[in-house]
Amino acid sequence: MSTIEKIIHPGAWNPESLFKNAGSWVYHLSSEDIAELDGALQQIKAKGLVVPQFGREDFSIPLLMGKLAPFKRELDLGLGILQIKGLPVDRYTKDQASAMFWGLGMHFGKPWAQNNRGHLLGDVINEGKSIDDPSARGYQTTITLNMHTDGADLVALLFLKQAPVGGESTVVSALSVYNRLAETNPAALQHLLDTDFYIDWRNEECPGDLPYHRGPIFTRTPEGVTCFALTVYIESAQRHADVPRLTESDRAAIAAFEAACEDPSLLVSFKQEPGDIFFLNNHFHAHGRSSFTDAEDPNERRHLRRLWLESDAWTAHRPPVMQRILETSRHWEKSDTTVQMWDSA
Repeated sequence: MSTIEKIIHPGAWNPESLFKNAGSWVYHLSSEDIAELDGALQQIKAKGLVVPQFGREDFSIPLLMGKLAPFKRELDLGLGILQIKGLPVDRYTKDQASAMFWGLGMHFGKPWAQNNRGHLLGDVINEGKSIDDPSARGYQTTITLNMHTDGADLVALLFLKQAPVGGESTVVSALSVYNRLAETNPAALQHLLDTDFYIDWRNEECPGDLPYHRGPIFTRTPEGVTCFALTVYIESAQRHADVPRLTESDRAAIAAFEAACEDPSLLVSFKQEPGDIFFLNNHFHAHGRSSFTDAEDPNERRHLRRLWLESDAWTAHRPPVMQRILETSRHWEKSDTTVQMWDSA
């Protein structure tokens, strides 16, 4: 049996090491930080600016970003995870809190369109859709979301409302999954490195493009390894007649990847609180969500706002599959110039 060398990287954590080093990725906002964020919010409101009309230059938070500088370095190229806790969302309307989230996010990267409607600041909310609908995406449902990566360098989530039952966040280091497979199933890992899987665009391809794109789950880079995993969309690409059928080896390799992602010795699960802001580096991590039961009151239903961000740290070595999504998102971005952001209240 051939062997694959394990990678040594700060992003290859396990639950014990992650929580042991919480000081390197968990930041609690101080009253001074909140006052600075509020001041920046008041400045953009005074200028009449709304999302997405303002950038980092308009949202000045130098003291906070000075404190977050080492966390940002870890997010980009190190541990790859950041949790900011304590934004007092109950003091603000949803859209005022979201404007602060947007402004903070602009200091971490450039916005990246998330769908073919051109949404730069997306809603993660139950829209009553079924994943069996080929135009639906998992975040529009209440189902369990299996471990996956998003289509951007960084993903950031602002938790506005949590579900009364379920809705826990799950995260795994894809680099640790790589190392686990290198140890236990190198044949499957080699298959995940060598195979350009067909990935469904879920009816969001650019006009004239094929309804799918291709890429491996793991990619070797000069700096190590990156991951891009949308196994549900690999499966749904099978609906297209011109996509080759998944082979037994394909399915075995994907099953090995999914099993490693769900291994309790690698996976962490936690329930975020309203006001939490969670950043993940998608090149190093897969994430998911447990199923949930929503509140009956529409105003109390589980609600997150999401940013996909392009990080300058990845410009020179972004994997081809992710670069392709970025280029597609730039087309998406042109399709919708309005993002309704400000509550009337």
